[in-house]
Amino acid sequence: MSKLSALALAASCAAYYLGAGLAICVGYHRALSHRSLVLAKWLERLLVTLGLPAGTPIQWAGNHRFHHPHADRPGDPHSPRDGFWHAHNGWYIGRKDALTCLLYAAAGPLRILFDGVHRPRSNQQHVARAADVAADPWYRFVSRPGPYLAFAVAHVAVFVGGAFWLFGWTGVAALWLTLVAIFNFGDAIDSVAHIVGTMPYGGPDRARNHWVLGLLCLGDGWHAHHHRFPWSARHGLGPREWDWSWTVIRALRGLGLARDVRVPTPAQIQRARDDAAEAVHVDAA
Repeated sequence: MSKLSALALAASCAAYYLGAGLAICVGYHRALSHRSLVLAKWLERLLVTLGLPAGTPIQWAGNHRFHHPHADRPGDPHSPRDGFWHAHNGWYIGRKDALTCLLYAAAGPLRILFDGVHRPRSNQQHVARAADVAADPWYRFVSRPGPYLAFAVAHVAVFVGGAFWLFGWTGVAALWLTLVAIFNFGDAIDSVAHIVGTMPYGGPDRARNHWVLGLLCLGDGWHAHHHRFPWSARHGLGPREWDWSWTVIRALRGLGLARDVRVPTPAQIQRARDDAAEAVHVDAA
């Protein structure tokens, strides 16, 4: 492979990574699940459609909304208190053993195809919490087993097929690794981000901030901030807390493609920190 082809492959994988990450962080997470902002409907649907390998929008939003008030307590769908691998990805497939979860973590496009069959039929117990998502006819359609599988197959065919057509088996391998990174960095928010990092607001949940996940997960790694202000469209709330998703949201707002963008005020952030410090003082006393 020539140097130019290698650069083109690297740029393609980076673009895929950023596109998928923004589809999840901005589309699925901040706009759809938390209603932290209102995107132009066509843009919201486009982002969610591009992010469909993450799961059906109704199931994803319903589980995530249930997770927040139950985080790291009994009933939480994905807490490390029930085992690291359960929280990382085992909860998707009903397994906790490391071998199965590692195979699933490394499956790349094969995981998309497996999930195309499995995800619309699993973890449906909290879909009632996403009634507003289910009210949208497009999200209701793509969450059905048949259409969801069709989109999963089409996603693999288009992107893996395109990688092979443009770059051969090297391109397929590079895209496979990119998919593994996307899935596992996203899954790390449920596992690693509840184990490693700082907790500026205390408990009761164990959500933490960590700069590595902040960078790799396009801002979603500032997980303690997110759990304290789940309605905020901005997760990196402090100085030098880089939040690429927030940068994109600001640009979309400037272009008139996002409105009703919600963020905490400096006073609200300080009050939350003061409350946490007071709670520590009381416990120490």
